Amino acid sequence: MSALPHLGWSSHVYPLEAADFAKVPDYDGGDIPVAALPGDDVVLLVRPDGPDALLRGRAKTEEAAARGETVQVRVVFRPSIAKWNLPATIVRALRGKYRYHGTGVYHIAPQAIRAMGLERAVRTLDNPQQRKNKDRAASMKRLAASLRERGYDDARPISVHLCRIFGLRDSLRQGHHRISACLECGIERMAMGFCAAGALPRELGGRRA
Repeated sequence: MSALPHLGWSSHVYPLEAADFAKVPDYDGGDIPVAALPGDDVVLLVRPDGPDALLRGRAKTEEAAARGETVQVRVVFRPSIAKWNLPATIVRALRGKYRYHGTGVYHIAPQAIRAMGLERAVRTLDNPQQRKNKDRAASMKRLAASLRERGYDDARPISVHLCRIFGLRDSLRQGHHRISACLECGIERMAMGFCAAGALPRELGGRRA
């Protein structure tokens, strides 16, 4: 029996706007055994050598899009780190040079991101992250004013790193301040994308139901 391909699975299922998937092509690459995939109804593939693609769930996304709804999406990705290279998968300083970004931009409620616990730290308009001599408080006030006036800018999607923590758990990479500002300003829709590098091999617990 041949070995299953090394694929990473997102630790979370993401409630994304179904209409976004009209722009996402169906997967037309080499065969991926069913046993290598999660059982979710909608599965998105992120890869370093091609555009994001829908592995499963076209009919479901189209039906939900017609109703203006979201769909629950599991993300599968091709690791750019070999599965035997555990240090690069786990150690932040090594992992960064392998990171790649998916091509799709999707929409999600900031409340959903907060509820998933993907943030490493919760920032507020009055308590931004401090970086050297930069006035981050003033920057946050400008961000809040822009959100209230124009809404969220889709050209600046937040970024979720798949299987970032110990090769197992998803974590927000960029967007902590934007999520907090959206929540404080009553913004209910923001843009996001996915990035990835490595995933713990399923032999070591990297496969989830």
